[in-house]
Amino acid sequence: MVQLWLMELAKGVGRLFLNPVLYFSILLVLFAGFIRIKRERTDFNVRVHDQFHELRHLLPSGLLAGMILSILTLISGFTIPLEMFVLIAMTTILMGVIGNARLLSPAFTVGLPIFIAFTITFFKLHSPYTDALLENSQFLIGIPILLGMLLLLEGILMLKNGLKDVSPKLRTSQRGLTIGALQIKRVWLLPIFFFLPAGPLTAPFDWWPVIHWGTESYSLMLVPFALGFQNQVQSSLPSQAVERLGKQVILLAVIVLAGSAAGFFYPVIVPPIIAGIAILGRLLISYRHRFRENHTSYYFTPRNRGIMILGIIPGTPASKLELKTGEIIKSCNNMMVSNKDELYKALLKNRAYCKLEVLDVKGEIRFEQCALYEGDHHELGILFVEKRSKPEQGRAM
Repeated sequence: MVQLWLMELAKGVGRLFLNPVLYFSILLVLFAGFIRIKRERTDFNVRVHDQFHELRHLLPSGLLAGMILSILTLISGFTIPLEMFVLIAMTTILMGVIGNARLLSPAFTVGLPIFIAFTITFFKLHSPYTDALLENSQFLIGIPILLGMLLLLEGILMLKNGLKDVSPKLRTSQRGLTIGALQIKRVWLLPIFFFLPAGPLTAPFDWWPVIHWGTESYSLMLVPFALGFQNQVQSSLPSQAVERLGKQVILLAVIVLAGSAAGFFYPVIVPPIIAGIAILGRLLISYRHRFRENHTSYYFTPRNRGIMILGIIPGTPASKLELKTGEIIKSCNNMMVSNKDELYKALLKNRAYCKLEVLDVKGEIRFEQCALYEGDHHELGILFVEKRSKPEQGRAM
């Protein structure tokens, strides 16, 4: 028995590499890195992160989240037909092509397949690819639970590491002024174990599976789920925006999970209703964020006194000084500064030393200082917005 389960476990891992979502996610983040670098070079004549930055963050956090959810699915015996995974994979790729990371919320990638599966089972649409869904429609009761769990993980991941892929950008306001903005974009790949309703495995315990979908034999499959979000922030600090969005997604997940319990009593009508709540709720969260950004004063704008920091390039003197986005440099080497030229002159005042007076996001003054080496004063590593005659061009220092 143990040998059979270990063999199926190995086969389940191997099935991961047959899923197109795995390869699509890799291509998606590589393309995102290419587009990001192209935009950053256009705005600032320099890139913030390298080409593979997004790829390095694709799996680590998602792997941990997937392991936690896999423990729950294995213990409970969570079983989903292969055809449902095919629908989810197709929808994920379609959403990624249409909206990039913006539409990779499980509200869309799992919610829309629920509607499709419900339509197939409700209207009994027979075809070689749908007969397995028609044979046992009980599986639809469990999909809203999966939707709620993935939404919960989306919100948690947003709060925990949603700020690892923040890219500064420049845009033009309705009045023709150049303002700074930050694009927050993350894609996670979550490999999760599920059971298929056919195979050599049988129930190892009398109480297993916890929720029975009417199947007697099983096989294992490691399924990759691509989760992502993408938003532009220009009216507040990115940490504030991500915290707000993450908490709203978690609240939506709690509502979806609570509503999913009704599916055990009304298995036909509840799944599409829950999917509709998830889709509309996620759209509302995105709409409220966009409305807030478009109707609130800009945060990253040129200042009459001081230089607003829009971004910091890793590995530069600015990163060693622990400067942060949203802070304002008031003076450099005891000289007041308000633009790039004044900052450059202040740095030349002492080529081997840099002392900055910084106004942090809490409105408190602090002083940062570090030694400069040859060439450092030309590449301090600060990205900022300043008043200039050509608003389509940004500045890096």
